[in-house]
Order: sequence, then C-alpha cells, then structure tokens
Amino acid sequence: MRSFPLVTVIIPTYNSSGTLRLSLESVLLQDFAEFEVWVVGDGCSDDTASVVESFADKRIHWTNLPDNSGSPSAPRNEGLRHATGELIAYLGHDDLWFPWHLSELTGCLQSGNRAEFAYSLGVLLAPTGATGCFALPEDLSKSGYISPSNWMHRKSLIDKIGPWAQKVKFGDDREFLRRVFTAGTPVQFRRQLTVLKYPAAAWRMYSLASNYPQSNQLNAIRRDPETLRLNLLLEIAGRMVGGPSSPPTHHLIPLPRWVRKLLPGLLDWYGRDRWPIDTFEHWRWRRLTGLADKRDK
Repeated sequence: MRSFPLVTVIIPTYNSSGTLRLSLESVLLQDFAEFEVWVVGDGCSDDTASVVESFADKRIHWTNLPDNSGSPSAPRNEGLRHATGELIAYLGHDDLWFPWHLSELTGCLQSGNRAEFAYSLGVLLAPTGATGCFALPEDLSKSGYISPSNWMHRKSLIDKIGPWAQKVKFGDDREFLRRVFTAGTPVQFRRQLTVLKYPAAAWRMYSLASNYPQSNQLNAIRRDPETLRLNLLLEIAGRMVGGPSSPPTHHLIPLPRWVRKLLPGLLDWYGRDRWPIDTFEHWRWRRLTGLADKRDK
C-alpha cells in the first residue's frame, strides 16, 4: 500500500473564505481519493482557518504565511515544501473542479508516455455565462488565457525548473510555463472539460460577501456533472457560431483603436511579467477584482 498520497493539491488563498469553501467541496467530490490538500494563506486575516478546519477531513491541511506577499507564488511554494505527493495539482480559491479532474490528469501522467506536465480543458464563466474555453496558449509570446487550475505536474519538475517566481506579482503562471517549455518538458493534453474558472475581475470577486456564483454550478456538479459539462460545451459552441466572445475587458482610460490593437502584442513582446508592466498589471488587477476596495489588515 502507498504510504503517501499520490497527488498533493495546492490552494493558495487570501481572505476569500466564502469561495474557498466551495472550491474545497469540489475537491472532496473527486472520484479519485489518493490526495492531500494544502490550503496556504497569503497572510489571511479573515475566518479562512475556521472554514478549512470545519471540513474535519484529515486530508485537508492549513497553513498561513505570516505576511501577505501579494501574489499566489509564495503560497504555492510553501505548499510545495509541505507536499508529500508525487504529483502536484493547483486549484484557485474561487474555481471548481468536475469530479473527474484528478483521475483524468493522473491518468495522463501514469500512462507510460513519460509526460511530466499534463493539462486539461477549462471553461470561463462570467456574469453573462460561459464565454469560452482555455487550455494552454500555443505560443507564450501571444495573448491567451492561463490558469494553473487545469494543470498537474510531477513534483520532481520543480527540481529541474525551479520554484514559482515570487518577485513576479502578475503573470507568474505565464513565467512558470515559460520555464516548463524552455526545459523541453514532455507535456500531455487531456481533451476533457474538468475546470470551471471564474475570472475574478469579471465578477469583482473580492467585493462579494454572499451569493457566490460558484454555488449554482457546484449544486449542478452534485446532481449531474455530466449534464452540466454538456450544457456548458453547447453554450460555448453556440457563442462560437454567433461570433467570438471573451470575458469583459476593462480600460482605466479610453484608448485609441490603433493603440488597443497594437498594445497586447507589444506587452507580450516586452514581457508582462517584467517591471514596470508587472507592477502596473498587478495594481490594475487589484482594482478590477475589488481587492483594492478592502482595507487589508
């Protein structure tokens, strides 16, 4: 018998206990049981510790960093230091997994294909509904939605490429992927919808204190996850037929059309994870998500 769990799930969080509770429930609905969970607070000052303890599940562990670092990289690295699993999965504290997420990705990494990194399909959910899917961008020099919630990798990969970059406040996931690809890591795609992603800026997630949008989908996952999966794919297909759609975008100031057209390419060429773009994007993200509206303790 295995003395340690095969998978360690790492959930970085900061003062979002309402959504975290729902995310944890989606982990406990997995059809794969050989996992442990490390919820790592980034200097949390709310009731997150009590929420984690309320599950009374020995597989779920809690630790809190003494100070807020301002990004999920430091909590993820702390989770990696505690991890005992051979495989690492990440989940955002406001995202949900379908029950087959862990079994699908562990299958990828245990299929004998020598893959060290696996990823699945996720759906983006905005107040207007399902706005599109994401996996991994084909080219990191171009814009494309990225979320570690649909990743899994061998823990040994960290020994090759290093930990998460804690100096990168915004775009840390893109910077991590760049090192994955640069190292020539064998990557496997599981063509299955396993993740529900709620872009924090679209929902102003940190401004919410109740009526969390994840509740409806979590109830649907409990009742009939396969029907929810099919309905979401049909909704996305319908949007694609009607024309491309994307999560709401926000501009702090109106920009000329030619600037809006050229700016994404220029930012990607320069590097969104480099100063001063990284600092500006992080500040902008805090405003759009509602985090800047709170008085951090």
